[in-house]
Amino acid sequence: MVELLTKPLAASLLALLFTLTLSVPHPLPGSENIIVRDPALWYNADAKQYSVFSTGGTIETYTSSSLNGPWNDAGMALRNCSKIQKPGNCSLWAPDVNFVNGTYVLYYAVSTGGSPNSAIGVATSPTMDPGSWQDLRELISSNNGTDYNAIDANLIDADGLQLTFGSYHQGIFQLPLSDIHSLKDAKPPGTHLAGGDGQPTEGAFIYKPQDSKFFYLFFSHGVTPLLNDPTRPPPGQEYRVLVGRSENVSGPFVDKDGHALTEVRDPPAGTLVLGTHDNIYAPGGQSVFRDPVSDLDVIVYHYVRKNEKPGGYSYLGINYLDFSSGWPAVVEK
Repeated sequence: MVELLTKPLAASLLALLFTLTLSVPHPLPGSENIIVRDPALWYNADAKQYSVFSTGGTIETYTSSSLNGPWNDAGMALRNCSKIQKPGNCSLWAPDVNFVNGTYVLYYAVSTGGSPNSAIGVATSPTMDPGSWQDLRELISSNNGTDYNAIDANLIDADGLQLTFGSYHQGIFQLPLSDIHSLKDAKPPGTHLAGGDGQPTEGAFIYKPQDSKFFYLFFSHGVTPLLNDPTRPPPGQEYRVLVGRSENVSGPFVDKDGHALTEVRDPPAGTLVLGTHDNIYAPGGQSVFRDPVSDLDVIVYHYVRKNEKPGGYSYLGINYLDFSSGWPAVVEK
């Protein structure tokens, strides 16, 4: 009797999973050969041009007049290595771009793989053009003695400027800023928003859609495939994009099931936004953007091609988001 019940149930579950997989839209065409990690996207209305910023060198930059490309390699954002005196200051990570008081603001991380000896730096530009960025200073740092890692910065202007950051270690935190390059009176690491106890949680991005009462904390969870890594993580342990929400920019953030993102649990707290599907493997390193041209919400991320050998490049993914259900869903335009 159990066997008779189990086989139809298993078939139904497989059919459901197959349907869900088919329902996830492919990335927008035009970006499938653009090699990036941790992409950030912004639009310059004066130039009518999109810019994508990526981990690598002194922040790789790609530009296009359309989200569908073609994307052009525009060069490095910073003219020189970061002035932050830490290992990795010529190979910068995890850019975050914003527009504050008429100035474009770029945050980046200085670090090396697996090390907490890290720092977040800040630069500004009047145009976002490569080479126009002025490298200002270090904003926050970490080392072997801290329980946080100062990488993966994200700025949001809500109840004042708030900087969210963190990776693995004790999780993701938030600090208030007095201006784009100065901490307010709070000391690092600040308010604990997600992750902890060494969970593979990183790359947080807080976004508030138009006409929504909620702030959404997007983050990457799992193991990200790296260039030249000969293996991939066990199935189900690879990178994916999760989310929680709160009516307060500083949380507490909870997922669809009511679990706080700060809970240490398996499976992790967080509602799935985007995971492996079709030939898209281990998507993550995401940022979210309100496109002023289409007036739609957009998510950008990197992913690996599932049908390529481990250790290959990661590519730029762009999709539209819909928040009408109260939770973000990847949709066609």
